[in-house]
Amino acid sequence: MNTVPNEFDPVDVASKSAPELQMYHAEVTSKEPMKSILENNPEIYFVPPKRSSEWGTWEFKPGSYYDTTTGSKHAYWKSIDLPQPSRDIEQLRRDFLKWGYCKIRDALSPEQVRIIRQRVLEQAEGERLAGISQKTPSGQNINCCVNKGQCFEGLIEQHTDIVQGGPLIEQLITEALGAGWICSSLIAAISVKGGVPQALHQDQDNNLDSHSPMSINILTAISDVDEVNGGTLVIPGSHLVVSEALRNHKPVGKLPPAINIDAKGGAMIITDGRLLHGTGVNHTETPRIVMLSSMLKPFLRQQENWMLSVSPEVLQRASPKLLHRMGYQATNTAQTNEGHGFGATGQVDEAVGATVDFRMTADRGEYLRVGELRPHSTHLELNAAFTLREVVGKARSGGNSAPIGFGGLKD
Repeated sequence: MNTVPNEFDPVDVASKSAPELQMYHAEVTSKEPMKSILENNPEIYFVPPKRSSEWGTWEFKPGSYYDTTTGSKHAYWKSIDLPQPSRDIEQLRRDFLKWGYCKIRDALSPEQVRIIRQRVLEQAEGERLAGISQKTPSGQNINCCVNKGQCFEGLIEQHTDIVQGGPLIEQLITEALGAGWICSSLIAAISVKGGVPQALHQDQDNNLDSHSPMSINILTAISDVDEVNGGTLVIPGSHLVVSEALRNHKPVGKLPPAINIDAKGGAMIITDGRLLHGTGVNHTETPRIVMLSSMLKPFLRQQENWMLSVSPEVLQRASPKLLHRMGYQATNTAQTNEGHGFGATGQVDEAVGATVDFRMTADRGEYLRVGELRPHSTHLELNAAFTLREVVGKARSGGNSAPIGFGGLKD
């Protein structure tokens, strides 16, 4: 009878794993940067109502971080050259690097805005009537928009039929994230009167400190936004301040005041994932609509589980670019299916890493996975209609000679 070495006993392992003995304990348990941000900037913290019955009944507190205005009207910021709406790519680059955000003027035409606004309002009412709407402290969110109108597919692609400024938008994001970036989610955020403001936060994980962003957020204004109807709150330049503090293992000190972003409908605001931001307060009777979409480096996990949630109809008509954005494209390091995709670079139109056929086969109930095989497996077992075999064959017939799958699948 074999005896398991004592060093493998859970009790022995636990006895030698006190917190102070664990690797990287201080780093992985750190509550920075938010701990020092809240300690040194108490005015930006608030506790929102916790029960849905309390939503809309909170007390607005004058002087709090969400009681603010736009940069051009703010006593602290009005004499400072903050980002203005522009189509000049050189100016947009400068704004993004210095302040953590830039505003693209007329990224959507008036007609493109009208199409999206109508679809959002119709969908929002339909989900309310169906009893499946997602109520948020600020109002209502519409999630997984890709299934809820072809205009949203174009928004993910930055297709010029829906986003006339698409080429400029894509260039800026590629410069920030590198080639092959993907979309994390697409959400319509509707803010209504009486909603609760959002605590300032970063969308990029605090542990992903870097000299450049790992994620980018796009806020597409479908309504005009300002300090009156809940324009997004930001602290300009905070992406650099917080990152520097983390990099140097120092607390975040006193921050400048937040402002509301103001923009006309059709503008796109690109923000660095490290920028402190949050939803503002809508004081008007008219819903404020902003489309929220996050873009990531391709090795990061997406917010939306596109592999499961996207409808078959969308997948059947999706372009290679849309499939890539949703993650149906493997790379050398991520998101392979049964190993299919090793050797792929993750670029659009690359057949070697396309994984959508696995999902489509599963939808038909025909996905046959490779299971246990042995030298004495039967001819039928060895030559079964494995989905992997079919997908690899299709990829190879596309003329791509890169290695596909594991070593045994090479030519």
